Amino acid sequence: MSSGLAAITLSMPSITSGTIFSSRRANNGLNAENPFVAAMNLDIAGGQITNAAKGVTNIAKEYKNSFATGLVSAEQSIKNLAKGDKILRGCGKVLNFTANNINPLICATGGVNVLVADDKMDEAARQGLALSTMFGCEAAAKRVIGLPYTEKVNGKKVTFKREGLYKKNPFLEKQATALKDYCETTKVFNKSIKFAPGCLKGLGFALASIFGYKLGDKVGNMMLGERKSA
Repeated sequence: MSSGLAAITLSMPSITSGTIFSSRRANNGLNAENPFVAAMNLDIAGGQITNAAKGVTNIAKEYKNSFATGLVSAEQSIKNLAKGDKILRGCGKVLNFTANNINPLICATGGVNVLVADDKMDEAARQGLALSTMFGCEAAAKRVIGLPYTEKVNGKKVTFKREGLYKKNPFLEKQATALKDYCETTKVFNKSIKFAPGCLKGLGFALASIFGYKLGDKVGNMMLGERKSA
């Protein structure tokens, strides 16, 4: 496998989940009645795209072929362009801040929903349940699927690989290995099938997040009753 293809393959979980999350947030922003909720959702959508892009370029920097060099050069060109334009520089700072603080901003969006609700205590309880179950399901999915995690080491963010818990199950590990071997050897779909395992990881993480939020929302409806229409 070429280094460019390897970089894309390793980035697929981030690309897939980022695409799903950003499209959902953008849709929520476009459909939101409150302008503050709309703006925050659209900002988070941009931050999720930026976050996914950062993941791709970080992996690409480890490779020295034309794909990686071109991608990193493109990133640097955008930064250089932004230096001479106050608007672009401002947008870049906002998106970088958003990308680095996705979860707090998602919680802040829930807070805005509480502030604009007629029954603030009721909405606060619902948002708390939905967000807590969402983050819980995301954390569980990362461990089960084996998505990398980032920690600060000596003040710098370092990404570590993580082995999926599914590998401790002989049956699941066998299926995952078989799928990986098939994707590495087949020529179906002009090698694009090699991206399947990474796409499935990203899709699985996104589905776990969506399921967690929906679960918390359902629990809220069971405990507090259905939301009253305005």
